[in-house]
Amino acid sequence: MIELFDGAGASRGHYDERNRLNDLTGREWVYATRSVIAKSYPPSFQFELRNQHGGQKPPELCADLIRTFTKAGQRVLDPFMGVGGTLIGASMSDRDAIGIEIEPRWVDIYREVCAREGLQHLTTLVGDCREVLTTIEGPVDFLLTDVPFWNMDTAKRSNGKFKRVGQPVADGTLRKALRPFHPSSAQDKETWLELMREVFTACRSLVRPNGYAAVMIGDMYQDGRYHMLSADLASCLQDIGWTLKANLIWYDVSKQLHLYAYRYAFIPSMMHQNILILRNE
Repeated sequence: MIELFDGAGASRGHYDERNRLNDLTGREWVYATRSVIAKSYPPSFQFELRNQHGGQKPPELCADLIRTFTKAGQRVLDPFMGVGGTLIGASMSDRDAIGIEIEPRWVDIYREVCAREGLQHLTTLVGDCREVLTTIEGPVDFLLTDVPFWNMDTAKRSNGKFKRVGQPVADGTLRKALRPFHPSSAQDKETWLELMREVFTACRSLVRPNGYAAVMIGDMYQDGRYHMLSADLASCLQDIGWTLKANLIWYDVSKQLHLYAYRYAFIPSMMHQNILILRNE
């Protein structure tokens, strides 16, 4: 056991040199195993620019996950990189990373963020990840990705009427933050699951034996019912050989509450996202 210190000279705790997974001390490990991440993250790393994507994830959250499942210098893969939250998190953590994105404009935003923040531009590949993954030489040590949530980016937020106190009744759709991620993103659920099956089958051949994957996925309320996409996706990934190890819940305490129905029906205001933890056993 050796004691580690941060840059300010404060003790991080004791590190067991037999630790084969990460560089965390025992104190940090205990914190990292919590099943609920009740934490808001700052609007950093050119947030306004990255938020054009609508579904971007905090680089600090990505960095926390990368530090839990890798050691310094190891390589991370993100087949749905978006505006590069995983890659920025890898840069923050002294790891290498490869990102794949089908929409070139999101890669351009990642590159612009790197230029403004003085970050090294890690490897980015533009194209359909099902094709690009076949060109990557493995192994990689960790898979971290935020998958498209079925058709959430194109689904209507509300198709009824709503009214605020003192204002007339308004009809139609409430404004939503998400923009279409890609022109082909709208699809039925089975088509979406088949896409996930193809992508994560290819990823499994690249992730080293006993390496981990962390997959961010939100649930949805649509067409009058709750869709537990996290369970649908977990079942799909286990069918192709991944072993489900945990479901972490990211509870974003800074997220604004929304009221979708009052007096007539109960519709949840979604305050959490799931992070499926899987292992390539």
